[in-house]
Amino acid sequence: MTAQIDTTRRAFLKAGALAAVPAAGLGLPAAALASDDSKAALARMADERALEGLARDFVRAFNRGGAGAAAPLFADGRAPMLPVAKLALADEEPQLAISGDGDAATASLACTVEEALALEGEETLVRMARLQGNAAGMQATPKTLRASFVRHADGWRIASVDLA
Repeated sequence: MTAQIDTTRRAFLKAGALAAVPAAGLGLPAAALASDDSKAALARMADERALEGLARDFVRAFNRGGAGAAAPLFADGRAPMLPVAKLALADEEPQLAISGDGDAATASLACTVEEALALEGEETLVRMARLQGNAAGMQATPKTLRASFVRHADGWRIASVDLA
């Protein structure tokens, strides 16, 4: 008897698919443990991205309309008044720490803060200009935006924000 050799395209695809399966992936218990670890790692990455996005949303809202515009991002619905005119996040990676139970987190983000320089003098026109929100100029200072977060049923919310 002679053995017939199958040389169709389908046979090559089957052989290629079998060769592509890694030998370590054939062990079921190791793959099951890896999937639990990978699910936890994916959940942590999703939380980190959500926290970083929430911090960026805060900066955008604050720059657009101050504390009032950023209030919906906070757990209690009230944003703190920061003594700055504008925030700009640096391109550095934020330092994130998520609690063991996953219900709280903290972040430190490098940023540049623009502060208004006060007008000096007590003349009537100078006092009027100060009351209208005018300033002598702006000063940019590097600082760290520190934020703490809490997890709610609908996702992450900001608990507090301050500058250091």
